[in-house]
Amino acid sequence: MSDQSKPIAGLISQQLFDQYSANWVEVINQPNAKALQDSFLQEGAIITGVGFSTTQIARLVATVGTVHIKARFIIQQSQPGVQPQFALALFATDSLDARVSSYYVSEKAYTDKTAFVAPRQPHQLTIHKKQVHHVLAERWRQQWAALTQVLPEYFATHYGPLRGYTFEVNEFIALFLLLETLGDEMLEAHFVLHDYYQPDPSTSGDQLANTFALALQLRRTDSKDQYLRQGNDPIMDTAMPCPPTC
Repeated sequence: MSDQSKPIAGLISQQLFDQYSANWVEVINQPNAKALQDSFLQEGAIITGVGFSTTQIARLVATVGTVHIKARFIIQQSQPGVQPQFALALFATDSLDARVSSYYVSEKAYTDKTAFVAPRQPHQLTIHKKQVHHVLAERWRQQWAALTQVLPEYFATHYGPLRGYTFEVNEFIALFLLLETLGDEMLEAHFVLHDYYQPDPSTSGDQLANTFALALQLRRTDSKDQYLRQGNDPIMDTAMPCPPTC
């Protein structure tokens, strides 16, 4: 039996989740965007994604009664004196929208801009109904990768600032379907930027919007921990934004 008095790696308490979530709300509502920009920096480069170990994700989706996996935006300070950094917290909810899992926090941040690889046989690799084709995912990923400044408008919705996204549990399970064994792979939540036209309530016309989103895919490495992007691994990027789907 585990020692419940000791923190478990990769998990955070309700108290820390509330604190880190409040940090995000405070930063995204500041009139000056410097704190937002700084939270997305790692050694001077803009973060392009965060990672979770597949072992932790396997535990998350194994939670009995899970219907949805919720990804929430947090800003945490890993060490005193270190710049607080944007991260993700994942948790499972049931059919009554009650939380049924612990809070799993992202373990790594990435700054690489490697392109998605095209599937070898794309017409044969539709694994899940919400799977996104690599061409679309790459367009959205490169729009984020090209940024030099992270702006609050990328997190704006008609309901207030984004606080995260809500996925169906099967969107996470589908990511494992091409694995033969569970090893050192990471699940990466790539940061992407969707561009689209929407009604402009102030003019009754249309306006171009750019909105931050998450694209899920496995991150594989070789024996030397070098990144191996697999074209056949599915990409998921059709989660529902919070708000309103929180």
